[in-house]
This record gives sequence, structure tokens and C-alpha cells, in this order.
Amino acid sequence: MHQRAIERVWIEPGDVRAAADALRAIVTADLVIIGPGSLYTSVLPSLLIPEIREALAATTATRVYVCNVATQEGETEGYDLADHIEALVAHVGGNLVDVVLADGSPGSGPDAEQGQPVRLRWPPMGMTRRPRLVLDDVVAPDAPHRHDPQRLADALIRILQREGSSRPRPAITRAARSA
Repeated sequence: MHQRAIERVWIEPGDVRAAADALRAIVTADLVIIGPGSLYTSVLPSLLIPEIREALAATTATRVYVCNVATQEGETEGYDLADHIEALVAHVGGNLVDVVLADGSPGSGPDAEQGQPVRLRWPPMGMTRRPRLVLDDVVAPDAPHRHDPQRLADALIRILQREGSSRPRPAITRAARSA
């Protein structure tokens, strides 16, 4: 792992409640997509809500983490793919993601002002159960620091078609009961 500008993210109050519609959507989904977005300021804050984590654990949906295609200055500078997953695991545990989708295109990548391409180091360290890695061409040809919406949608549909919604349903949790 690299030296991080952000070491830890938390929410206050720690017992904030999730919206019932969000919990219901997660528990009944065929595919749950986590990301893309700023790891520490967009993705992790939502996952820190206890009921959201419970719903993610309760769903039979395939849970996909979509890694950004480029690093972000002051947030994920110098991060590679495994660093993103290691930060996710450090904050919310290691069993909330089944598949990691990352850009595998051979393009030249973003310029320094927009961030560097996320390097593809895999697997992450310290995980007993690793998510399956899927590489696909998801970068926007005209904006190499962003995902192309159609390419990303196509990649997610392929994951859904391959993975289906086949995870066994664990014991009903508080989040699932209230959904």
C-alpha cells in the first residue's frame, strides 16, 4: 500500500439510518454496483452506514465494485487496483464484493492533470476470500480519466449474464426485515 493522504473515513453519528427504499433496492436487486466514484468521499461514506452493509450482506445479488480508471489527486494518488480494494476492506470488511471490475484496455491513459491510470496490481493483500477480477475496456476514448457509460453498462451486463444472482441468501438481517 502507498502512503495515503486520507487514512480513515467515518460517519457521525455512527448509527445513521439508511433510507428504506435504498435497503429494499439492495436486498431485491439482481446486481448491486458499488462505484465508480471517489473512493473516500463518495463510495466509502455510503458503505459505512450499518444498514447498508447489512443489506449488502443479505442480498443474493452479485455485488460489483467498479474501480475508477484514474487516480485522484489528494485522495487516491499512487493507488493501484489492489490498494483500492485494501482500503475498502479496511473500512467495511472483506465480504461485501463478489466481483471487481477494472479497466483492462491498453490505451495510453489519463494525463497527469486528470490523474494517472489505475495500475492493475492484483491480488490485494490480507484477504481470505478475494473477489473475482474482471478486466474490460470501460474507459472513454475521448476522456481517458473517465468511464465510458455505454462500455461500462455493457461490461456490467456481461457480468450479470455470467454471474447471475446465485449467491446463497444468509440469515435474514435487520436491514432485510425492514426492507
